[in-house]
Amino acid sequence: MSRIQSVEALEGVVGSRPLGVMLKSLDALDSHCVQLLACSSFAVLGYVDVDGLARMTAAGGPLGFARVVDATHLELRLPEPIALNPTVGCGLLFFIPGLGETLRVNGHATLDGHTLRVTVEEAFVHCAKAIIRSGLWKPPVASASAEAGAWSGDAEVQRWLSRTPFVVVASWDSQGNADVSPKGDPGGFLRLAGTRVAVPDRPGNRRTDTFHNVLEQPRVALLGLIPGEVGLVEVSGVGSLSTEGALLESMAVEGKVPKMALLLESHAARLQSGQAIVDAGLWEASRHVPASQLPKMADVFIDHVRRSPQKGVAVATLRALASKRMMSWALEHDYKKNLY
Repeated sequence: MSRIQSVEALEGVVGSRPLGVMLKSLDALDSHCVQLLACSSFAVLGYVDVDGLARMTAAGGPLGFARVVDATHLELRLPEPIALNPTVGCGLLFFIPGLGETLRVNGHATLDGHTLRVTVEEAFVHCAKAIIRSGLWKPPVASASAEAGAWSGDAEVQRWLSRTPFVVVASWDSQGNADVSPKGDPGGFLRLAGTRVAVPDRPGNRRTDTFHNVLEQPRVALLGLIPGEVGLVEVSGVGSLSTEGALLESMAVEGKVPKMALLLESHAARLQSGQAIVDAGLWEASRHVPASQLPKMADVFIDHVRRSPQKGVAVATLRALASKRMMSWALEHDYKKNLY
């Protein structure tokens, strides 16, 4: 099996991180982030528990369920307490019902009963491709899972993994800083073999945070959703990166073969209660946020580039060239032409 084991090898396969993409990252919540959080009813949390295991869970509620305390602090209520290790970073992915883009928030957290208090260290908006490919906000359809493979663990977990069109992956760098990243495709896109789950790499925002983290240390967790269903599947274990030809060929969509796959060797897998989905009314189209209440995503991306704390000549040049009109056209073209 071909494994990627260095940053040089990784960038030889997927390319380096574009400066313009990295400039979209902020070190605090700006007005766009606050507006998106006010329209969010659901979030996925990646954290490390007191036993050192990578874990994931979800939280939900009415729009604005996550309370913005100030530019670097959030509070939200979890359906049940978790065994959070506050010395290791955590990552949150906030969903805005009906919107393709998601808000990623990374930092550290403490827990007081059911209340999670988050210190924000990084915030940025993720592109819509994973949600578009998965059809997350569309009416549920029967998923073809025949090619997903065989899982040696719990049969109910296998049924979920073989049907889910959307997962969120949590990873950590060597310093314990967390990141969560959405992955989506038609149902049956994961490949299962023994205790291993393989997730294809598709075109996205090109930050490749997950892959860089796995190279630094392999602790990884995954949480899967199925549109229209109440429940979640969680897998915890260690990750690696593969370019195995046969595996990648089996993941081709529309004739496009992924360049790489994330392999998660499971140490634990379980079904979770879908109380957060119920609390959020996640699959109710009537609770989707009207476009008129949302910021224009081209404005968000350009404003974040301009407000990025990064400095340098190249950064200044990109800021000077940033255009909301050009960004709007680029987003529309990218979402239509570069899903795979």
